[in-house]
Amino acid sequence: MAVDRKTIVATIKWIGPFLPKALELIKQNPEIWQSVQDQANRLARRKGTATQDVLATIEVLRDQVAYLAESADDTDESRRAEAWSKRLTHCEHAAQLLTAPGTTKDERKALAARVATLRTEIFTAFIAEHGEDAQGIGRVPELDGPAGSDEA
Repeated sequence: MAVDRKTIVATIKWIGPFLPKALELIKQNPEIWQSVQDQANRLARRKGTATQDVLATIEVLRDQVAYLAESADDTDESRRAEAWSKRLTHCEHAAQLLTAPGTTKDERKALAARVATLRTEIFTAFIAEHGEDAQGIGRVPELDGPAGSDEA
């Protein structure tokens, strides 16, 4: 099987900015690995500047934003998820317009770049939120305090 070096380089560039944080969160919370891996795989399959690729990426990101909105712990997280949802809607409308005859490759590339920026922002937040949520899932509260503390 031939190795597509261009795809490998593009994937490394995309994953690079949040890889250290993702690895640390996964190390601390191994139970989030499968979900993060599934989402990363869904996004990795949706690459390119073709309008259908951009729309497919937006669909995956919408799922992640829905998760972020649902698990928001404060108003800042809720507002951020709402802002991402609006930006995704704008990108989706732009992608639909780019299906019309007469659009240029540069226009499609510009939209793909905007969606790629959103992908990085949203996926980074998705990983972080999964890590935060895992802190309370199936875990015993911190028991590192002195023996005989007030809590039983």
